[in-house]
Amino acid sequence: MAIINKLVILGGGSAGWMCAAYLSKQHPELAISVVESSKIGSIGVGEGSTPHLKNFMDSLGISEQQWMPKCDASYKAGIYFNNWNGDERCYFHPFYSDMDEKTAEVYFVNANARRRGNGDWQAPDEYFLTGHIAKQNLSPKVHTPMLKEQTYGYHFDAIKLAGVLKAYAQENRVKHIDGEFSHANINSNGNIIDITLVNGQQINGDLFIDASGFNALLIEQTLGTPFNSFADELLNDRAVAVATPISSDAVMPCATQSTALSAGWCWQIPLTSRIGNGYVYSSKHITDEQAQYELALQLNIDPQNSAFRHLTMKVGCMQSAWQSNVMAIGLAQSFIEPIEATSLLVTQHSIKLFSQALTKLKNNQQSLKVAEHVNQQLHQLVYGIKDYVVAHYATSLRT
Repeated sequence: MAIINKLVILGGGSAGWMCAAYLSKQHPELAISVVESSKIGSIGVGEGSTPHLKNFMDSLGISEQQWMPKCDASYKAGIYFNNWNGDERCYFHPFYSDMDEKTAEVYFVNANARRRGNGDWQAPDEYFLTGHIAKQNLSPKVHTPMLKEQTYGYHFDAIKLAGVLKAYAQENRVKHIDGEFSHANINSNGNIIDITLVNGQQINGDLFIDASGFNALLIEQTLGTPFNSFADELLNDRAVAVATPISSDAVMPCATQSTALSAGWCWQIPLTSRIGNGYVYSSKHITDEQAQYELALQLNIDPQNSAFRHLTMKVGCMQSAWQSNVMAIGLAQSFIEPIEATSLLVTQHSIKLFSQALTKLKNNQQSLKVAEHVNQQLHQLVYGIKDYVVAHYATSLRT
């Protein structure tokens, strides 16, 4: 592969700016441009994360004190799954930490015994520290030094997080181009040489990142990379979202709520400024109007509220995340319904793999082998998460 000097990222949002921020720190010699249109809004409905987001922000040198207030962020100790067996019971999915080493071992022994038909119904709530933290609405942060750190994630405003990452990237000399994508030009080798905007501006690059969301403008629409749908295993393909107020004097919850409804499940994500709510459902089993009404009933709000937003989800992944000289990240690469907040985790992992690949390419390793390794790693990750999410439904007693 030729020397890589210019990297063009098509699309902003959390994925695009996360990529720009990380690569600008790890590869300061690269000329990086982010192309996004101010005419195109971001999906941003309020989001939860896994603990990997802390590691990512720490790697950039952005402290919680710097980014959390700007993103209306709160701590996340785990997820409550309410009524998933149709019996009104709930169980808590905690984040495992080194502090749970002994009690986790006991839990797994008891859970395996239950699988063999022995013992009582087992849930991780009592065995993991974050389960107790969540019940008492405590922060997972400690003010005194401890031998082992507690693991936690976050709830945050995704649009505001993208803004924080954008500011960081621009300070690292990343160029922001406000423009609407028209088409890409391809050479005889099947590589993209430049993209053309609606205003006629052409932007050339050596490598391109497709962060254009479900449209997948480069990886799918330009290069024709096949999309592998998971619709035969994961039926939920729609979501309706709405924000509700949070009382200024209310105790801040530190867990996401996931409640089973008639054709899917609804989330409640507490931010410092509001509560993000949504209903993930199957359009084969309920209409958009019925879903909006059911969510409103669950939240005890007016079903005619104009603030409801309806979203169509493209559940699956590209056959190859890296094709020719294009690497897809975020929704352009893959999406598995948000039940375990794994979307940003996959994005972070993709960015780090791509960063490592850039280093290998600088050392003159063969580009095809480098891309193949990235594709294999992401295939294993995405399909593993897909199977994990499927297990939530396969093990439920609801029909």
